[in-house]
Amino acid sequence: MPPWFLPLNLALLGAVWGSFIAALCSRWPNGESIGAGRSRCDQCGTNIAAYDLIPIVSFILLKGKCRACGKEIGALPLIFEVTAILIGTFPILFLPPIQAVGAAVFGWLLLPLVFLDWRHFWLPDRLLILLAIAGPLAGLLLSPSVTWFDRAVGMAAGFVSLEAIRVGFKRWRGYEGMGAGDPKLFGALGIWVGWQALPMILLGASAIGLGLILVTHTTRTQSRNLLPLGSYLCGAAYLFATVA
Repeated sequence: MPPWFLPLNLALLGAVWGSFIAALCSRWPNGESIGAGRSRCDQCGTNIAAYDLIPIVSFILLKGKCRACGKEIGALPLIFEVTAILIGTFPILFLPPIQAVGAAVFGWLLLPLVFLDWRHFWLPDRLLILLAIAGPLAGLLLSPSVTWFDRAVGMAAGFVSLEAIRVGFKRWRGYEGMGAGDPKLFGALGIWVGWQALPMILLGASAIGLGLILVTHTTRTQSRNLLPLGSYLCGAAYLFATVA
């Protein structure tokens, strides 16, 4: 296999996946189905032709504007496409080809969860189920040394540990301190990487969250400020699976 073959194909798949996820993340929170009709301009409502939906290329040629009305269409699709390309190609620097493919799939499945939790504090069950189902399959590519037993224990330990914290905090303080999706996500991550990796992922997620708070100079002026723990868990899990 030529050295350019895998990076090129992962980049192309990443661009296509990023374009799809951009549409999903813009429609789903508004109650729209991803399969409900063609893509359209948010400003004028005109359906966007297939030749204007080529990832990255169409955005550059149209200068980020709608062909029909000339108004800005936003950079969100471009951001998703570029991010998905980076997610798909980054593992090649650290992993053998087969494991790099597994890491790319892992990162692509985590991408919509990162965005939806970051922007809307929402981890949809359907995406979590997809992540969990893909774990025993693509997870074998990513981490072939992790046994089925380790994955099963990882699923149970990941869910139970955070669920216990979530329920305990609610009973102690009288309000939700953690979303119900975070334990499910942690359990799904355990299927991919096994129980041994979960403490490092949780520690990494905490470090990412603290680092972002310090960098952005976030001040806690209220006792119930929300932080997207799911996004931090996804980021830490992807980095652990890729470079650890």
